[in-house]
Amino acid sequence: MGRHLISECVKQNSFHLKLLTRDSDHFSDLSKNVTTICKGDLLQLASLKSFVEPDITIINLAYIRNDEAANIRATLNLIHMAKQHNVKRVVHCSTAVVIGFKARGIVTESTKPQPKGVYQKTKYRIEEILLEQLPPSIELSILRPTEIVGPGGMGLQTMIQRLRFEGSLKNLMYHLTLKRRRFNYVSVYNVVTALILLATTPIKQMGEIYNISDDDDVDNNYESVEKIICSHLGYKFGLNVDYELPESCLSLLFGLLPNHSPPLRVYSYSKISALGYRKVISLRLAIADLLSMVNSAHP
Repeated sequence: MGRHLISECVKQNSFHLKLLTRDSDHFSDLSKNVTTICKGDLLQLASLKSFVEPDITIINLAYIRNDEAANIRATLNLIHMAKQHNVKRVVHCSTAVVIGFKARGIVTESTKPQPKGVYQKTKYRIEEILLEQLPPSIELSILRPTEIVGPGGMGLQTMIQRLRFEGSLKNLMYHLTLKRRRFNYVSVYNVVTALILLATTPIKQMGEIYNISDDDDVDNNYESVEKIICSHLGYKFGLNVDYELPESCLSLLFGLLPNHSPPLRVYSYSKISALGYRKVISLRLAIADLLSMVNSAHP
């Protein structure tokens, strides 16, 4: 997501970017006219001095895998520097799954989080710390994306590989079982648009939380995504099977599986829409963009 955010900011030519990275060689291709590369580490407080300055907006995308203590320390270091240098606003990218696996139906920002497992609990704890320590002296907004899909990401890769390399019988079983399942995907381009909106809106952000999803997209379900993949990549696996698992049976099945969200859950993003957000790409086009890279890598 970071690469896509940088690319869009450079394209808009309305910002001067300061990028915090542990490896500055990754960004050697960026123009120095619009970007400043700061070598540092959120776990090393002293290394942040050249990165943070007064009246800036920080967009925080950082997450350290499988290390709750390190994530908490990184968050506290960011808060310390933000306060010390009178930062204007922090935009933090969290995840919609902090609500856990129990919530059904339509999920809004007021849905009570019930995080389960290290990832969800750590993500939610980071939110809590930011909310406790930044407002009102420093503005804060928190974005909760659903599962992100786009070039360079892992979203949809398992399904693509299964449709491409697994046998027809296995794919048929997936199709019959999951035909009605909602996917809760969101395009990386739409997430980037939401992050830039939260960074630039003149409306004060005093700890506001926003969902972002493409759940209103007609293609955000297993059957539609399957057809898009097969059509775009020219796979022979194509199904016109009228049978589908009844909704009650599908819900019961997923209720028996550990660590799985209800199959018909929908995330509302009406709150950020009221702030002025408008999606920039449909899910069908976003998946096609992702698949074009698969074609390039595997002609």
